Amino acid sequence: MTVPSFDGSSSAAPPLSGREPVEVALEGGPADVPRTLRVMHDVVSAGKIKIPRNGGYEHFERVGVSADAGGPPLFRWTTRTKVAE
Repeated sequence: MTVPSFDGSSSAAPPLSGREPVEVALEGGPADVPRTLRVMHDVVSAGKIKIPRNGGYEHFERVGVSADAGGPPLFRWTTRTKVAE
């Protein structure tokens, strides 16, 4: 299974050199949002992920690590916002 990548920003800037993405687990939110993502280290450190989706954003906040021992950081869905026009 391919894990989608996301850099945590609304622009599609290339990743910083020398920094590898980290896999995170997502919990909650709409059914069509992937359950795992690859994000940059600074996104994990910030503790928030904002995923563009259907004219808005799905927001996730870090709540710990997944249930598997040593699993990926776990982010839980908190809200959806719409893009301002």
